[in-house]
Amino acid sequence: MARRCLPFLLLLQVWLQLASAHSIVKFLPGFQGPLPFHLETGYVGVDEAEDVQLFYYFIKSQRNHKDDPLLLWLTGGPGCSAFSGLAFEIGPIRFEEKEYNGSLPTLVFNPYSWTQVSSIIFLDLPVSTGFSYARTPLALQRSDFKQVSQAEQFLRKWLMDHQEFLSNPVYISGDSYSGIIVPAVVQKISNGNNDGLKPLINLKGYTLGNPFTDPTFDFNSRIPFSHGMGLISDELYESLKESCGGEYQSIDPENSECLKNLEARDKCISDIEESHILFRKCPSDAPRPIEMIGKRRNLRQNPQEFLHFKPDLPTIGCWNYGFLLGSYWANDDKVRKALHVREGSIGEWKRCNYNYTYEINSCIKYHIDLGIRGYRRLIYSGDHDMEAPFLGTQAWIRSLNYSIVNDWHPWHFQGQVAGYTRTYSSQLTFATVRMTEDVEKANLTYKLEVFFNSCILHWWKDSIVTLQSTKEFSLWLEDLGITGRCIEVIASKVLNSSIKDIVNCLKNINIINKFRSDLIRTAHLGKLNFSAVWLHLAAAHSTVKFLPGFKGPLPFHLETGYVGVDEAEDVQLFYYFIKSQRNHKDDPLLLWLTGGPGCSAFSGLAFEIGPINFEEKEYNGSLPTLVFNPYSWTQVSSIIFLDLPVSTGFSYARTPLALQRSDFKQVSQAEQFLRKWLMDHQEFLSNPVYISGDSYSGIIVPAVVQKISNGNNDGFKPLINLKGYTLGNPFTDPTFDFNSRIPFSHGMGLISDELYESLKKSCGGEYQSIDPENSECLENLEARDKCISEIEESHVLERKCPSVTPRLIDMQGKRRNLRENSQEFLHFNPDLPTIGCRTYGHLLATYWANDDNVRKALHVREGSIGEWQRCNYKSPYTYEIKSSVKNHIDLGIKGYRRLIYSGDHDMEVPFLGTQAWIRSLNYSIVDDWHPWHFQGQVAGYTRTYSSQLTFATVKGGGHTAPGYRPAECFAMFERWIAQEPL
Repeated sequence: MARRCLPFLLLLQVWLQLASAHSIVKFLPGFQGPLPFHLETGYVGVDEAEDVQLFYYFIKSQRNHKDDPLLLWLTGGPGCSAFSGLAFEIGPIRFEEKEYNGSLPTLVFNPYSWTQVSSIIFLDLPVSTGFSYARTPLALQRSDFKQVSQAEQFLRKWLMDHQEFLSNPVYISGDSYSGIIVPAVVQKISNGNNDGLKPLINLKGYTLGNPFTDPTFDFNSRIPFSHGMGLISDELYESLKESCGGEYQSIDPENSECLKNLEARDKCISDIEESHILFRKCPSDAPRPIEMIGKRRNLRQNPQEFLHFKPDLPTIGCWNYGFLLGSYWANDDKVRKALHVREGSIGEWKRCNYNYTYEINSCIKYHIDLGIRGYRRLIYSGDHDMEAPFLGTQAWIRSLNYSIVNDWHPWHFQGQVAGYTRTYSSQLTFATVRMTEDVEKANLTYKLEVFFNSCILHWWKDSIVTLQSTKEFSLWLEDLGITGRCIEVIASKVLNSSIKDIVNCLKNINIINKFRSDLIRTAHLGKLNFSAVWLHLAAAHSTVKFLPGFKGPLPFHLETGYVGVDEAEDVQLFYYFIKSQRNHKDDPLLLWLTGGPGCSAFSGLAFEIGPINFEEKEYNGSLPTLVFNPYSWTQVSSIIFLDLPVSTGFSYARTPLALQRSDFKQVSQAEQFLRKWLMDHQEFLSNPVYISGDSYSGIIVPAVVQKISNGNNDGFKPLINLKGYTLGNPFTDPTFDFNSRIPFSHGMGLISDELYESLKKSCGGEYQSIDPENSECLENLEARDKCISEIEESHVLERKCPSVTPRLIDMQGKRRNLRENSQEFLHFNPDLPTIGCRTYGHLLATYWANDDNVRKALHVREGSIGEWQRCNYKSPYTYEIKSSVKNHIDLGIKGYRRLIYSGDHDMEVPFLGTQAWIRSLNYSIVDDWHPWHFQGQVAGYTRTYSSQLTFATVKGGGHTAPGYRPAECFAMFERWIAQEPL
């Protein structure tokens, strides 16, 4: 009998050794040279007869593996390989993103791996995930409770085989669907410890990222999240709340209105990438469960009927292209050999395998129990994830009824707000992780750097001129090339000079010569007063064929010049004019006014809609480089970029009195300019004209359109073929613009739910004009200001960088209206932006525009201004127009076409406020809220109203939108100007 048992015992011993077999991996195919970290791979057998063989990757801490924490990492799905965590999230390798050419994808080192401060086991769980496999059909069962049991078995066996880690603090970690599994695993390990199971695991807590927790919270939060991020309209959101009663997951099939509204919502977000709403929606590298409209709202139902296979594969530039590279890599024979994968154990490696039985509907009871047991917990959420929105995570944490130890506040990385955090009793920390703005270019590594350095590391440690004299005037004329007898004729103001004398003086001067025929045509008058001559001088312009910093001749027609306005032409307005690159004879003519007030139109030309941009490279003292912008609106329209008001850009005043700057001055001078410019460019008199601008121009442009329209009606010449106007992120009315900042802050995750509710209650929805006796409202506003004080308001996801020029800022608790006198609020920041900052281009522009060769090329009048500033906030400005809503109403009645667009991440003028004032116009809806697309991706949302008004958001755009999303904004404008649907 003993002899019979001996072979079986030997076989069992071999099999047990095989079940826990592991190998050291020193080289990986695709990675250059030896690995700079300790990698071990292997299998651990679990369940009866070890029929489930779980594959793992183990990486020792790169700091001090003897004392540093040990993490067991479980990737979500359920059914996604832990290789995702290793190569795409927190591990020390990642794929170099380059076009796959059939050769093995390249691996590079990730310097922000969590293995810098902890040892991590990446476990392929459940069975049939990654390289894990079953030896019998019965062992193939995959479910929540199976995962939990197998995870605990694995860890105890692994520690028995790696006893040097028995004393290390242990944390169980994961993300996504692991939010269901990890708490149950922690409880099972804890119970096992209490029951005396060996080895004893030194369990300290757990971490969860964007965790699924409970469908009531996770799924119901998607509706307010969709609204806060600008994916559904205000009206649909209110209708959803009313018809569904806040319950969007378990719906009464008889509630047709709720179902209809949910279908409308699903239609709005169907082309949005739910894992990050600013990413491109790309094909999946593997099939996955998807929600069916009106049918399934619970990921925990059996997913088989909802599996959809997409034949397309992600392409380079897609957020999930690395997943495809991972599939190519893991299915290479040399890779499997290097990883010591058992030959024939699996077929094709897939990153995710979704065949699964859901059993745990909610893990909240586990969180409650584990809190009582005193385990440390870190819950973190990427704030642009719609699969498990941060709002839902906040909600279920709030349901635990813990007291707050350290209230909602920003946490930082490298001096920037990296997210928001709150610490609760029962050792629970919640944090959001702000996502970078440039999501198409940003890779996960940067966010891992942020989160690792600023959150994880601390968490482990338990911490948390004027021309006044004749002489000056003569010098100015000499600069124009006017000399000798002409100076005597003009500078001495000899008003009785013969017109032929003046023509003879001027006929050889290029900037004046084109007016010669006009002057001769008026010769029959016999006399010409000085103001008529000065008008032609004031309208002087030149063609610019080359620009310093731009390689070669300009590929577009650029003209620069001055037009004199106001009495005696004492205000000299500088402009850049670019002809349409398509058909300037028929294409629309735009007059572009940049906001500020007081910012040069060069901003529009070089940073928004014009044909040149600055190449962003470190300034070294040489002239900054200009490059061509293929998304310029000049492809389909001619544009005049006007430096307005006076003392903006290269515009200047000839007398102190002419230096006055105000709303009404701007409006009057813009109209004068355009009529005079058209008189001098009569070939554009028949072109359709649009007035355009952004930011503070939302106040000015409608008034300019109104004034031009009135002038046309009054018979002013030349008649302007006015067709409408466009406005981007426009200031319109403080009641709408400023009050919308509070709900915007909440929707973007910048303030907590509790503070938002308290603000609504204490302030009554009025956050701009506050009763000084309302101390609770003021206190709440101060708390809100503290939360957002380090956020870049022009785009809440961008780094907050110094401004090149001083600008108006809202003072906490003091000023909530940009239209108050601004002088006491001017703050000078001595720091300059660095490369990588949005404002770095503004710095390059300052260097460029102050170069003598540039000014000469632009034909800027020498001595007319001192230093060029992109924005002039120093010169006094009088705010006179509090609201432009009444102008919008009147212009709608007059039938002008209007495009209003908003970058949806702008907090200076939130899209919510723009929607609100448009709603106040009481227009009927012609085409309701829906996504508009660019290159097959959702580029924003749009709604068309009666009275020829179109509103659009630009997804991922800031203040102002074209500077952030140039291609999308050009497509939007091109369609609208052609009277096509967006």
